[in-house]
Amino acid sequence: MLTPDDNALQAVRRRHELRVLNSVVAHGNRTRRELEGDTKLSRTTLSAIVGELRQRGVLSEESQEHYAAGRNGRPTKVLTLNPQAGAAVGVELGRRRISVTVLGFDGRPVHREHHGTGGADSLDAKIQQSATLLQSLIAAGKINPHTVIGMGVGVATRHANPASLADGDERQSDPEGVTLDPLRTVLQAPVLWDNNIRLAAMAYGKRSGELLYVVLSAGVSSAIVSNGTLQRGSHGIAGELGHLSVDYAGPLCWCGRHGCLEVFLNEANVLVEAAHRGQAFASIADLAAASAAGNGIASNIVDWAGELLARAVLNACVLLDPRRVVIAGELSQFGEPLLHPLRKALAGQRLGLGQRDIDITTASYSPTTGSDGAAQMALKHWTFPGGM
Repeated sequence: MLTPDDNALQAVRRRHELRVLNSVVAHGNRTRRELEGDTKLSRTTLSAIVGELRQRGVLSEESQEHYAAGRNGRPTKVLTLNPQAGAAVGVELGRRRISVTVLGFDGRPVHREHHGTGGADSLDAKIQQSATLLQSLIAAGKINPHTVIGMGVGVATRHANPASLADGDERQSDPEGVTLDPLRTVLQAPVLWDNNIRLAAMAYGKRSGELLYVVLSAGVSSAIVSNGTLQRGSHGIAGELGHLSVDYAGPLCWCGRHGCLEVFLNEANVLVEAAHRGQAFASIADLAAASAAGNGIASNIVDWAGELLARAVLNACVLLDPRRVVIAGELSQFGEPLLHPLRKALAGQRLGLGQRDIDITTASYSPTTGSDGAAQMALKHWTFPGGM
C-alpha cells in the first residue's frame, strides 16, 4: 500500500518526467546536455528519468551529427519521442458505436478504431465491450500500457459532475448506475469521463477561441469550448442547445418543456416530417441527396430544419459570442442550405456592439471524433496543461 510519502515522491518524479517530455515535444529532439539546461534537473536525476522513459518505450536515443557552433566534433546522442508510444487513450461509448483513439505525446494519432454496437446495448455492456477491445489492442501491440498516462471516456447522454472530473487523489465519480473499473483494470491508468459530444468538441476547439459545437443526430447535443477549455456550468449541463424552445406551442419534450429543438431536429422526426409532406426517405443521407438534386419536398425539409436551427443558434450566439459554430452529426449532410438561414439571421441582427465575424461550418463525419476529443482531453489533463 502506498504511503503519503510514496505518493509525494511519485508526484515529484512525474513532474520531472513531464519537464523532460515537454522539452522534447517542443524541440523535436534533445541531447542530454540540452535537457539539463531546459529542465534544470541534476545530471543524476535526469539520467534516471531518461533511463526509465527509454525503458518504457517513450523515448529513443540515437547518434546523429550534432556539432557545436564553430567547431567539429564527434556525433552525439539525441533523444526523440517514439512516434508509436501512445500517451493518451480515448474511448467513446456512443449510442451506436464504440471507438478508440490513441494519441502520442505530441498529440498525433497513433491508432484509431471503431465498431458498431446494438442500439439497445446497455452502458454496462458497452463498457465491457470496450474493455475487451482495449485488451485486443494491447495484445496486437497497438497500445503499450507502459506508456499510457491517462484515459478519457466519452459517454452518451451522461454528464460528469463539475466537482469530480478526473481521477486524482480521489477517484472521479463514475456515471450513475455503472462502473468504469473494467477500463481502469485493463490499462491501470487514471480516467476522466464526460458526455461524449462534449469531449468530441475538443477535437475542434482545442486551438480555437470560443466554439459552439452542435451535433444533430438521434437527438440534439452541443458543447461550448472557451480558449481550449470545456464549459460545463454549475450542474454539468451547460450548452444543452437541444432544450431551447423554438416553438412554445410545439410538442411536449421529455424534459417537460414544449417545442424544444430536439423534438423537431432528431433524425427520426425529420424523416417523419418528410413523409407527412408527401415523400418517404429511407435515411437522412437519402434525403440530403434528394435535396441536392433539386427534389422539392426534400429541399423544403432542409429549409424547415435550417430555420429551426437558426432560432436556437442565434440566441446562443447572443449569449456566448463564439468565434466558430460547427454543425456536426447526420443532419450536417444537408450542407450549406442548412446553414443559410443562420447566416442570414446573424447578418440581419444589429446589436450596435461592433463588427462580428462568426465562422459557421459543417463538420465532415468521422466515427472517431468522440474518442479523438476524449484522448485530447486526457493528454491535456495529464501532460501539458495549456499546451494543446
